[in-house]
Amino acid sequence: MALFYFVVASFPFALYLLTLAYIHGRGVPFVASGRRDFIALCLALFGVFFIGPGQLLVTWGAAAVWGKYAWVLIAALCFLVVLLISSNMRPRIIVYNAARESLRKILTTTAISLDDEARWSGSALNMPGLGVQFYLDPSGIGRAAVIVRIDSNPSQEGWTRFAKELKNAANNAERARGRALCVAFAALGLGLLVADAFCFLQRRDELRDALTFYLSV
Repeated sequence: MALFYFVVASFPFALYLLTLAYIHGRGVPFVASGRRDFIALCLALFGVFFIGPGQLLVTWGAAAVWGKYAWVLIAALCFLVVLLISSNMRPRIIVYNAARESLRKILTTTAISLDDEARWSGSALNMPGLGVQFYLDPSGIGRAAVIVRIDSNPSQEGWTRFAKELKNAANNAERARGRALCVAFAALGLGLLVADAFCFLQRRDELRDALTFYLSV
């Protein structure tokens, strides 16, 4: 079963790492909403949940009544929980493959194009004319940054407009590849995929039997 656990847990995470490698290899910053980023991370960790906490949620009674379809219900429930959590998170924007200095310039240019009264105050930027205020979270790892909305009277229309203009500005930004992170993510992702492929080709019957046994629990 250990081999089965490894393949199930590592395969979606490997795809996530390859996606990060592609993003950092594009050459321009990549802008994503906080909700989409959170859902993508949850999907990457789905295999870990499937072989761990997920099994605890499938009781013997549910398995006896629904059989393998109990897992479908658990997956649907988990997806709804992820959507609920992401919907209640403070609105944020994730920017990948951008150095902190260049991102600040992009934010400044975008903010001034939308609101002449836009001003920085430390790590926070206020656009009173647009009804948007946010801060640049310094806790981002590597070439990733988090922009968190903090205005007390938020304007959803203004925030949506700002996010759209920021994405356009990021696509037109100066190309500067995050080669080191691209290579690191690609190496890890490909390494896991090669290991998964090797396990599948060498132990196909064992993995199939393990999956059948796991779903029948």
